[in-house]
Amino acid sequence: MLEPSNTSAGARTGERALWVPLINQALHQYECSLADSSVVQSLFGGVPPSSGFIAQASCSLLWTEAVRLADDPFFGMRIHRLFNPTSLNAIALTSQASPTLGAALNNLIRFFPIATTQVKLETRQTDNGLALVLRPHGEPHLQHVEAVIGYLCRLLHQLDQDDQGFLKAVFLDRSDAEELEQCSRLLGCPVMAGSEGWSLIIDEKMLVKTLASADAFLLPRFVEAMEDLLANMPSNDLVEQVKRRIQVLLGSGDMSEERVAVPMNISPRHLRRKLNLEGTSYEQLVDEVRKEGAVRMISQGQLSLTSIAYELGFLDPSSFTRAFRRWTGMSPTAFRSLQRGAQSRQPAGD
Repeated sequence: MLEPSNTSAGARTGERALWVPLINQALHQYECSLADSSVVQSLFGGVPPSSGFIAQASCSLLWTEAVRLADDPFFGMRIHRLFNPTSLNAIALTSQASPTLGAALNNLIRFFPIATTQVKLETRQTDNGLALVLRPHGEPHLQHVEAVIGYLCRLLHQLDQDDQGFLKAVFLDRSDAEELEQCSRLLGCPVMAGSEGWSLIIDEKMLVKTLASADAFLLPRFVEAMEDLLANMPSNDLVEQVKRRIQVLLGSGDMSEERVAVPMNISPRHLRRKLNLEGTSYEQLVDEVRKEGAVRMISQGQLSLTSIAYELGFLDPSSFTRAFRRWTGMSPTAFRSLQRGAQSRQPAGD
């Protein structure tokens, strides 16, 4: 499901430049490169950057030129078969070291911003089942969205170590039967037309399935490294920068605006003013980070509710309970029971 883009967010959206060498490397399979495009040369004055950020419009132009050079309307969807970037390998390793498919999916969603800023992931119950939903940031090129879907399918197939159909289907915003058949071959799963956009349907019953690749020794080290990457990754999005900094400070007992603003070389007053221009506030971002962390940690089931409360920087568990009721309409205990109930209903042998 591809939700409507946020126009104000799109105005400040950039993309990680790692997609430039990724696209270029894939083009080598077609015996061409971005250097063959006069449009790309005139835009960047030479070879496009391979680090930092590029504007969303520039990234979209690269996709347009790549499709033209390759003469392949499925270039974006095919790219995961041609080249796999290090960032996605790191996400795959962290997910594969997780104890269960559910924990692996949580880590995939949590750390996917390391790979792209233009598409965010979330899970949602839909009429078709549990969906991994693609939520665009700004107006990403459709080839970019399809490339992301290709890599997600690759990661989910890797996690389905016994090939039991964890990825059930993909819904695309396409209607041509021949195109859908081609997409199904490229993605390795059933592909259907979805009037609501883009989503990957997964088998919810398999979320409790243990992974043979689970590694209790390596996982916390992978997670720590990925959290450090997220916290320190450059961003041209102020809101994302602030949220990453808040995540680092959670549980420290001091999440003051000053501790966020000073490393960014601005004053707390200036930070508040800039966030106001973005349509949010520091308090709202702290609340968002806590909510995301609470749902994730309760779903993973590895910490007690009291430990989660302190991990999220609450002074006491009762404050956490009140906040969680405000976020979800239920207590943390009820939410955990709901999660465990869903797991216990899994048929034997799944």
